Amino acid sequence: MAEFVTDGLTGLKTHRFFKEALHGEWRRSARSGRQFSVILLDLDGFKQVNDRMGRPEGDKVLTAVAALLDERLKQPNVVARYREDEFAILMPETTTEQAEILAERLRTALQVDHFLHTHRVTASIGVASFPNHGPTPEDILSVADAGMYLAKQCEGNCVRVASLRIAAGNAEREQALLDACLGVTVKRMFSNGNEAINNHYRHRFEQMKPLLDTVEGKEAKGPPKNNHSEAVSWWAAQIAKQMGLSEREIQDIKAAGIVHDIGTLGVPEDVLRKPTLLTPEEFDLVKSHAARGAKMLEPLKEPAIERMVRHHHEFFDGHGYPDGLKGEQIPLGARIIAVAEAFDAIVSDRRYKSARSFEDAVAEIRRCSGTQFDPKVVAAFLDWVQTHGDPRKRL
Repeated sequence: MAEFVTDGLTGLKTHRFFKEALHGEWRRSARSGRQFSVILLDLDGFKQVNDRMGRPEGDKVLTAVAALLDERLKQPNVVARYREDEFAILMPETTTEQAEILAERLRTALQVDHFLHTHRVTASIGVASFPNHGPTPEDILSVADAGMYLAKQCEGNCVRVASLRIAAGNAEREQALLDACLGVTVKRMFSNGNEAINNHYRHRFEQMKPLLDTVEGKEAKGPPKNNHSEAVSWWAAQIAKQMGLSEREIQDIKAAGIVHDIGTLGVPEDVLRKPTLLTPEEFDLVKSHAARGAKMLEPLKEPAIERMVRHHHEFFDGHGYPDGLKGEQIPLGARIIAVAEAFDAIVSDRRYKSARSFEDAVAEIRRCSGTQFDPKVVAAFLDWVQTHGDPRKRL
């Protein structure tokens, strides 16, 4: 039980304890209408300490940071070691403005600490608040994480509050940085299960450090029930294997499946969550996610994955978007993801519809062969289903 509550090195709360505390505070705040805030803090220069002086010295740095945070943050705040060199702070009944002030004080304290200054360690800090930055704990963490990454990209040692809706008057540089920095959600998607990626990608996505340094791979036995991106990745991989694609192609398709909807971060939440039919203007906003997602993935320098993300809503008959590609003009991986995504959407509950049966979904995919979907991809999907049935029944 102690391991669940307390990090063995720093004496702070653990990642697991923090997540449970966050969900508890969210439930209380949602009932009472109170605000709360989250600070995520990533250490600048920590990797260099480990590289130059070894892990024991790096551990001393982590311990020093933990002691400083613990000294300045008393109950009811929750201070935790979130990842290896990241720390998280949960602040009940705290506004965004109050959290920013506290974050700036912590940043300054870390900057002027003699031991940390000697090791050239500072902090990049992101701030987010409920309900300002989203209705769920996951939304709050994502925005705080994006702010932390934005601070990192601004050369570190600063505090940022990321917003997915940049005001018109903000500097173009910050807009461009934020667009690129929203690659932080790649990590968030990958770190939630990691079924769709293997260690090969730890190297290929090295340039996204420190965002993806916890990614590990394992093969899932079936599609996740509550994570659309991971389920799409899983189904796409099964189709790709059925078609006899190479291991490299399968891994690219897995990764593209995970991030295929990353561009929806540029779509206003009220549009994404709208329970009624969208207006033509709103539908255009939603459709923009495919091209935007490809743009956001440019820092990965993986053009095959970018193209799959851009074109996964193209139709085989040429009536899709964003470019109206037709037939084999559409990358094969995108054609595979299109089938995988449609199938998972049919068998899943959505805000505007209830889940349909596995058999109904198979029939719908068959019906759309040659129009929305590539007949060869549909045939591979049907062959797989004929052999394996519904894998969710075996989970």
